Amino acid sequence: MSEPRPRIIVIGQDLPEAERDRLSDRFDVIETRNADDVIELLLQESVNEDEYQDEQDGDRARRLQTRIDEIDDAGGDILDLDAEIVTPLNLAERLHLLESRVAEALLQLFGWRHFEVRLLDRESKRLELVIANGIEPLSIGHTISAEPEDNGISGWVAATGKSYICRDCAIDPRYMGGLEGARSSLTIPLRLHDRVIGVLNVESDKIEQFDEEGRLLLELYGRYVAMAVNILDMLIVERYTTNRRLSNNVIAELENPVKQIESKAEEMMKTYVGDARMLEGLEQIIESVASMRARIRSCTAGPQTILGAEGVLHQEELEPVLEGKRVLVADDEPVIRQTICAVLEQRGCAVEVCVDGTSAIMQLESSDKAKARFDLVISDVRMPDRNGYEVFRAAKDVNAEIPVILMTGFGYDPHHSIVRSSQEGLHCFLFKPFQVEQLLEEVYKALVIECAD
Repeated sequence: MSEPRPRIIVIGQDLPEAERDRLSDRFDVIETRNADDVIELLLQESVNEDEYQDEQDGDRARRLQTRIDEIDDAGGDILDLDAEIVTPLNLAERLHLLESRVAEALLQLFGWRHFEVRLLDRESKRLELVIANGIEPLSIGHTISAEPEDNGISGWVAATGKSYICRDCAIDPRYMGGLEGARSSLTIPLRLHDRVIGVLNVESDKIEQFDEEGRLLLELYGRYVAMAVNILDMLIVERYTTNRRLSNNVIAELENPVKQIESKAEEMMKTYVGDARMLEGLEQIIESVASMRARIRSCTAGPQTILGAEGVLHQEELEPVLEGKRVLVADDEPVIRQTICAVLEQRGCAVEVCVDGTSAIMQLESSDKAKARFDLVISDVRMPDRNGYEVFRAAKDVNAEIPVILMTGFGYDPHHSIVRSSQEGLHCFLFKPFQVEQLLEEVYKALVIECAD
């Protein structure tokens, strides 16, 4: 019986013909485009242990089979979330739950503690941070795109769809920094079917901590992570689009009755020409109808409204405990920032409004230099330039103790600002449309109760 030759498995690479022939003289060369095929091959060998020439190979096969079974169990856990647990949670809390389960699995399966998950925005090609454990987020204004060059290891992995083992961060030109004191890393693409939807990056403070077996096993676990993250991302989109559709239905249903009232009032005005009292009453009806139409459109606009604002605005109640508190409000929607400004000013706050994230960050920095820091920051999540997380980070860079409230329409958070900032000390987040009383309650907690504590 001939001595079996060593085997080389080449994954996702096209070997030149000369190189392939040279290797084939000494090795059995197996080429594949899919890492899953390698896992299947290893599984087959673990079942048929007669193919192994010594007991050591059989032990390795059994150990590998055990680890694969454990990964399947852990993957099932992040996908099989009990409805009674998940249903009451908002979207940010669901992502927190997913984060805890991924962290637990990585620690138990591999002994790895520090990781991050980034999702790929297909329009901008940016890799947005969704989950992070022990790895510092990027500095404000710094982004990673799915590009093979000048975007670090994560950008290369997302662009090529290939995993990457960084054996020594100190000398690897692609490593951009993450875990403080990191010495090695492993980054895999998160795949949904054949599409890369993000990356999973694990880092260690030990050199050459990751090997090929760990890479293959993490790729297997990454399939489950990709499915779980994609499900939650679809829930965000579904919630947002469903509420917008319902809002449009409300407008369509109420528009005709309101228009009929307006038309009837205009018709009656022609009949009562010369009757000043009656005309005044009809004009008031027409004005009220116009106001009603505006309120209907505003209240069903989703991200562009705060319900219940008008009643609070007319109360004009000063709150001594809020008097003089400096509040920064950032939102690109005029209705939102003007309403919040009016409500808080009537409570005694000194409010500075910003039309976008860039101006908010500039205000935070200038206020720090002038030694006139803000006591509270309220920011929208989705703005055309800087997102809510970047405003949050700028506020915390100026004053680590400053409370920050983030707002988002129907839970829509494309940059996952709420999740990221919640991990770093966010006071709270509000889903638009919300009652003004809810905003005032959170402002009071941030400026009075928590400051007292």
